[in-house]
Amino acid sequence: MIEIIDNAIQLMVLVCCVIYVTILSLRHKGQVWFLLTCFYGSFALGMIHWLLFIVLYNDTPKISTVSDLSWLAGVLFLLVIQNTLRLPGESTYRPLMAWAAPAFSTIMCLFFFQWGDYFLNILYAVLMGACGYNALRGFMLSRRKRDNTGKRHYFHIVVLAFILVEYCLWVSSCFWGELDHLTPYFFFDFLLTFTFFTFLPTLKKVMEE
Repeated sequence: MIEIIDNAIQLMVLVCCVIYVTILSLRHKGQVWFLLTCFYGSFALGMIHWLLFIVLYNDTPKISTVSDLSWLAGVLFLLVIQNTLRLPGESTYRPLMAWAAPAFSTIMCLFFFQWGDYFLNILYAVLMGACGYNALRGFMLSRRKRDNTGKRHYFHIVVLAFILVEYCLWVSSCFWGELDHLTPYFFFDFLLTFTFFTFLPTLKKVMEE
């Protein structure tokens, strides 16, 4: 029951975000808001399939290609948002520390080979690693600048938090098969729900520059 409540809350947050960002997209006709709408919409569609499976079959899907493809599309839209918000000269800025993100994603990919589909694990690792690299690079570059573009580091922090919480969620699902209200899985899933919401105010800061 708690899993249904948890996923229903996350779905409601995502749907509310989709509606709100759609209004912003229509009002300002901004590409970033449209991409954020697609980001939220992709995760919401995947959550709808996941939640329906739990309600109808009283179990979580062992392999959920529909949900995974939707969530992968969401991460891809996040990557496009990052590329859209690049600062001049950011593409040529390649700090060594930024490679920690793809290295971490590679290690986690090899770890998840024990449970998941190889192809999906590789896709997640590539997209998460790319988003993490862009976030770390953008964060370090924005902190170096002294102008108003420094507000961008909040958005990069949220992206990094999103990636970290997602990995914590996946790891917890590997080691806690029996889900109850004390399982770390639900803590990280509620944290992920909050992370989804924080994309809105941080992107607003970027768009106000």
